[in-house]
Amino acid sequence: MKPLPNPRDEVYVSGGSGHLTIIKGAPHPNATKAFVNWFLGKDGQEIFSKAMGQGTRRLDVDTQWLKEFGVIAAKDSLTPDQYPKLENQSEEKVFKVREPAAELARKLLD
Repeated sequence: MKPLPNPRDEVYVSGGSGHLTIIKGAPHPNATKAFVNWFLGKDGQEIFSKAMGQGTRRLDVDTQWLKEFGVIAAKDSLTPDQYPKLENQSEEKVFKVREPAAELARKLLD
């Protein structure tokens, strides 16, 4: 057996479960800032990446260990300019592409 080649078209990238949300009006905004700065920094991304078994987009964090599990981190196969063109989880994509597609699917399946 050998791995399938990377498709040339119709590829997308995703943040997986690595999205960060900040609650408006949180009781300790400075604590939130401190956590976010740490979390998005090199140390935080190394810890989170290993704990979740997912790659990070930070270029200074090693993700080669993922290959052992058959995973290639997006930063190891895409340039920083390619990623925004292929992502599928931004608010813009959800409202312009995914939601209309889901609505069509609901109509067809009902």
